[in-house]
Amino acid sequence: MENLSDADSVASRYASIRYRAQMSKKDFAESLGIHPVVSGDIELGKRDPSRDVLVRLARVYNIDINWLLTGHGAGAGNDRNIVQISFVRQEAAAGRGVEIDDNPEVTPLPVLRSFIYPYRSEKVRAVEVRGDSMTGIGLDDRDIVLFAPEEKTGDGVHVVSISSQLLVKRIHFDPSGQAVHVISENPQYPPRVLTGDELEQFRIEGKVVGWMHRY
Repeated sequence: MENLSDADSVASRYASIRYRAQMSKKDFAESLGIHPVVSGDIELGKRDPSRDVLVRLARVYNIDINWLLTGHGAGAGNDRNIVQISFVRQEAAAGRGVEIDDNPEVTPLPVLRSFIYPYRSEKVRAVEVRGDSMTGIGLDDRDIVLFAPEEKTGDGVHVVSISSQLLVKRIHFDPSGQAVHVISENPQYPPRVLTGDELEQFRIEGKVVGWMHRY
């Protein structure tokens, strides 16, 4: 692994961020919301990182932009501020349901510890959202949702499964215990009320504790 203090170009400092995060080139590019070819060109010194890429590096990896561009400054910050959580390569629908993959790929995703506080990194998972039914709370298509699988009770925004489909929705439990209201944060999508057999197929996979925008 390359030492941050030894990097002598924007390209090598950019590469050192990926090395430190222990991510593949493809996963690193996805975490920044850019094409792997673009990220690869930056790492090879064929192009400079755009302003948007610089902002994403600062937000996602706690990078000092001045250090990245000049080699002077605080580098990648304190390693203790960055933790790894499990990113499950399974899409969760914010709209119509997405079929659950029986054997999804799981890769590490570095996040700032403050993003998931007070939860510990091993108690948090991440999935990618597809759809626009939760835009009312700022959750957009292709955002990465962070959720706590051990928290499976109470009203709130949750990752849920209904039959063989995975979704991100606001959940409200009827006081009678005979129904669950599955609510979108977009007026184009009416609430869904689960009763009877549908309720038997309903399961909370975890409480949503935050999300990261892909931009």
